[in-house]
Amino acid sequence: MRIRVLGTAAGGGFPQWNCACSNCRGVREGNDALKPLLQSSLAVSDNETDWYLINAGPDVHRQIESFAKLHPGPGIRETPLAGVILTDAELDHTIGLLSLREGSCLTIYGTDTVRRCLQSAFPVFQMLKNYCSWEWQSLHPDFEQKLGPLGDGTITVQTIPVSKKPPLYAQSDKEGKSPEDLWEVGLVLHNERSGKCLAYFPTLLRITPAIEACLRKADILMVEGTFWSEDELVKIGATERDAGSMGHLPISGPAGIAEKLASYPAERKILIHINNSNPILRQGSSERYKLEQLGFEIACDGMEMEV
Repeated sequence: MRIRVLGTAAGGGFPQWNCACSNCRGVREGNDALKPLLQSSLAVSDNETDWYLINAGPDVHRQIESFAKLHPGPGIRETPLAGVILTDAELDHTIGLLSLREGSCLTIYGTDTVRRCLQSAFPVFQMLKNYCSWEWQSLHPDFEQKLGPLGDGTITVQTIPVSKKPPLYAQSDKEGKSPEDLWEVGLVLHNERSGKCLAYFPTLLRITPAIEACLRKADILMVEGTFWSEDELVKIGATERDAGSMGHLPISGPAGIAEKLASYPAERKILIHINNSNPILRQGSSERYKLEQLGFEIACDGMEMEV
């Protein structure tokens, strides 16, 4: 199973057009220790021919152009993209579906809660119905989903509940709300050939026993790295909401990602979904050095691995 990191950034990408934090200013001023990043997304394949995107954000066209394996052809409107796997219904992870409309016939994987949202609060399927055809495959924690048109691939997707917090745009939509709604999930991608697996959790509010069990068994961890500290955005005056209220577990602190995952036995521990304000984006920063000393890697656009 081949994994390609198409993008690393949380939010609207890095730098954000309306952001004046030191990281974004540094990119605009040409600071060599900082690099602009594309929106967090992965490309996955078990045969180098059929590829699946994990989340499709606003940078999806640039991400496709950045990776030759995703280039269209040889036929008209022919594409190696076989489908998109959604971890949630956030705009940063779904708005790219609108850019994949040009005659595509893709399989979309997601929870039933996400499907309902994409038919109502953000009616992607209604908007695209005259442009392309889609097949929906539901992800559910009670069973594993095999990728492939006939379920004949060698990649199996295990779905792990993360949060019942809806996107901001859907929070005022009370229709169909239920305590059982599953808005955010993590994914464990199992390669049946190698027997190895990758745990992908771009967002984490807390590490539940089910999540911990997956993270301890996975060969490669690719997890939440959105904020360094709980009050990161509050301190720079960007918002009054802390990381927890936004649905993110920070990296630092006694209950943070680094402290909890440092002892886990995975071969590689990679932080992804990194906000433009996070100091770990700076080469040579003390925060980045601390993580590297603990055995963590900082994801970068274009990173590849075999699982």
